[in-house]
Amino acid sequence: MDHTTAALIANMNALAGLLADAAKYAAEAAAEMAAGNRNLAVGTLLQIERTVPDAAVIMQATLALHRVAGRR
Repeated sequence: MDHTTAALIANMNALAGLLADAAKYAAEAAAEMAAGNRNLAVGTLLQIERTVPDAAVIMQATLALHRVAGRR
């Protein structure tokens, strides 16, 4: 496997992990809201606020790497 493919796989795995974490936090927040714990629900969403920008950067890097590798 070449280095570019290995890097793309690593980035996609990292992205999948971050998005899975975001989905978990969203489900936890929804459950807390349904239980009447509004502050805890919103506090839980703060985890997503940090996770989503990181995921976006990894996705952008992955797409850029793919584009650059395609030009070689």
